[in-house]
Amino acid sequence: MTIRHNNSNNKVLPRAVKNEPEYIQIAYVREFNRVEEITDNALTAKTAADNLLTQLRFKLNGQAAKSKKAELHLIEESMDVRILAHVSEMSASECIPIEMLAKIKQTDPHPFLVVYDVGGEGVSTGKVDNKKERKMWSFRAIKKLSNKIKKGAVGIIHGHNRMGENTKKKLGSIIHSFTKNIKDSLHALAVAHITDSQTIKNIKDGKFDVCSVEGKVLLAREDEKSTWFIKDVDEIVNLAIGSSAVDNPGFAGAGVLATIQEMNRE
Repeated sequence: MTIRHNNSNNKVLPRAVKNEPEYIQIAYVREFNRVEEITDNALTAKTAADNLLTQLRFKLNGQAAKSKKAELHLIEESMDVRILAHVSEMSASECIPIEMLAKIKQTDPHPFLVVYDVGGEGVSTGKVDNKKERKMWSFRAIKKLSNKIKKGAVGIIHGHNRMGENTKKKLGSIIHSFTKNIKDSLHALAVAHITDSQTIKNIKDGKFDVCSVEGKVLLAREDEKSTWFIKDVDEIVNLAIGSSAVDNPGFAGAGVLATIQEMNRE
């Protein structure tokens, strides 16, 4: 659950240091990331960061902090997830290996490829047990998201399936996924090969300009009042595309990067 500090007004900070001076916030985030990178365990990293925070407060206040030994209860749920993000209109030729493109052209001489910005570090919105909840996506979680998309057989559909179903018509598929730093945060990008002619027209006309993944993630939080964080990504099954006139992106700040290009224009 790597946390990234950002000096913009939209930064997402742990609740523990939300009201602390900026130098303490930076120290807390760096310690969290350092320990998580070593242990691959968000709870261990949080404990280490909390210990550092206690030490800093001790030095700042000039007095010893009272010791607290409270058990940390982690609530975990493996469940369906829906993430909304804007379509990213980047040149697909810049994003996939030449060999992969050549293989696609063996069956589709003029493929229509779209690069989607699936999501980035920060907080997404959506429902957990039919209740609107915020979910924190860390640097590590975004890497896992991209990796699952890359390794899975992810279809393209219009709108979401009903929970637990996978019956919607496939309009194409994800052929590649990778991560990219955009505005100081890591984003998961996916290259989609669209094969349905009407869908291609809708994308060109700007009618289908957002996307949302369907799959399962492992959510965790400290208590019932805490923000959920993504502990692991189990699988990604589909990428649902739609219109921003109907769907609001779950990831704030996701947007257009460049221009959609058909690969027959190379």
